[in-house]
Amino acid sequence: MGAAENTAEFHADRVFEITDDEYVAVTQETFVGPAIEEFRHFEPIDDETTVYYLYVTDNSGRLVGVMSLRELLNAPEDDVVEEHMHTDLVTIDADADPEYAADEMAERDFPALPVVDTDDVLIGVLRTDDMLDVVEEEATEDIMKSAGFSFADVESSRSSAILESSIPKILRLRLPWLIVALAGGLLAGGVIEQFEDTLEAVVALAFFVPVIMDMGGNVGTQASTIFVRGLALGHIDDRNAMRHFAREGLIGLLIGLIIGGIGAGAAYVWQIDEPYAFELAAVVFVGLVTVCVVASVVGYVIPWIMNKLGFDPAAASDPLITTVKDITALLIYFGLAAVLLSELI
Repeated sequence: MGAAENTAEFHADRVFEITDDEYVAVTQETFVGPAIEEFRHFEPIDDETTVYYLYVTDNSGRLVGVMSLRELLNAPEDDVVEEHMHTDLVTIDADADPEYAADEMAERDFPALPVVDTDDVLIGVLRTDDMLDVVEEEATEDIMKSAGFSFADVESSRSSAILESSIPKILRLRLPWLIVALAGGLLAGGVIEQFEDTLEAVVALAFFVPVIMDMGGNVGTQASTIFVRGLALGHIDDRNAMRHFAREGLIGLLIGLIIGGIGAGAAYVWQIDEPYAFELAAVVFVGLVTVCVVASVVGYVIPWIMNKLGFDPAAASDPLITTVKDITALLIYFGLAAVLLSELI
């Protein structure tokens, strides 16, 4: 009876120390009065994150029930805790992935979850603040991956590992995805070359090329970052993927309408004295709307495809997203310009 006297570890890719100072456990035959006394002598290591639950075990240490402190105080002191405990338990396996534990705690809004071994023996309690390290590590991992680094090749949450690596190793980490990005840039340049006559006839079109490409890059990066984070935390899976795809497409359309309207207005005011001012504004509007929609959708779809094919979605997605949205946006932008401004060509 009493606070658990063992110190256990939460085993997985990342390890959490679970000490006997973090929870109170008693056997199921314990009376309520002595159990309350256990809480009175309980000295948590951090008052702000105290676990106000009583964990009930059998004589073999297997978790069989749980009570809140409020329920304990309201129970008659001469009753045994077994008569008032809840047996519908939510536990975390000691070998479970910490990301799964973080997801369980977030979905159920529990301040703490008991950790058990394969025999259901209580070995510790995982608190909400224990999950902060997982969230921080995963955020660091996603940032490193989105920059084109394989997280297995770098030390967890330490960018110094990259700085101290040999030059050949750094090249192996960075070059593959940069080559993909280079290929995409060359293809985009080829698209511009095909519309050279249009560009020469209406030089103002060139002013909006970086606007359209940069806007697509920003929207695509936002979408892929949101998707990779949702995928890593288990918020996006096969069951709800299509709903998220459709929702992101709608968001991209709304963003495109707003951004396109602003860009078109700027183009019209800038070239208001030119006979093609309205046509230019229409081209800019459609181009921005299109690139926002395409970037939003491919920002979700490409990481999903990469994940299904067994590739790292965070590392592989950005170059592919950039290539697809750049080529698509430029084709639509210059193609529409060639049609609407055909009289000037």
